[in-house]
Amino acid sequence: MKVIDDGVIKYDRSNFSLSGPLDALEYEELEYWRNKLFKIGLIGEYPAEKIGFGNMSTVRDYSQFIKSIHPQFIITGTQTGKYSELSGSHYTRVLDYNISELKIKMMGCIEASSEALTHAAIYESNLKIKAVFHIHSSVIWKKMIEDKSDYTAAHIPYGTVEMAIATKKCISDKNNGVFCMHGHVDGIVIYSESLELAGNMTLDLYDKYFK
Repeated sequence: MKVIDDGVIKYDRSNFSLSGPLDALEYEELEYWRNKLFKIGLIGEYPAEKIGFGNMSTVRDYSQFIKSIHPQFIITGTQTGKYSELSGSHYTRVLDYNISELKIKMMGCIEASSEALTHAAIYESNLKIKAVFHIHSSVIWKKMIEDKSDYTAAHIPYGTVEMAIATKKCISDKNNGVFCMHGHVDGIVIYSESLELAGNMTLDLYDKYFK
């Protein structure tokens, strides 16, 4: 059985506010791209382990709920990778966070993805970044390592303060880019100034290594 380092929430879960489903206007553009990536296997579930993989987010203004000095965003909920389509019950709002304390203030029907603080670190590192996709692909991951693509080090696990710090260093001052997580099997991150650009960058990455 493959050793999968994924799916386990490492952040403080005490600041989750249960609410009704999110409105379609909040997530429909994100869902459009998620649907495309699910169909080509970049979002999904490892069948033997029953562990979902892949998570996606985009910046949203949720100051009507709480004002924050940090970027606010919508993200796929934990363990939703297995679903071909998501509804407002499968997304959650990240209203605030504290990376150093592994805390997230969130609101929705479901808790945020276990990778939510990595997304937060990316948005915080460069305010021009508006979309983050975390996909899984053994083929792309291995070939990116061979190509010496941007990466976070092998000793750094996902969902930690160390990963947040490493992510910021990896991105530096870039507005758009891709990196692989050497310490997170099959994990690749795409970040961009828009959802459309992030989506097209992901499809280009797939075409590069699969065709």
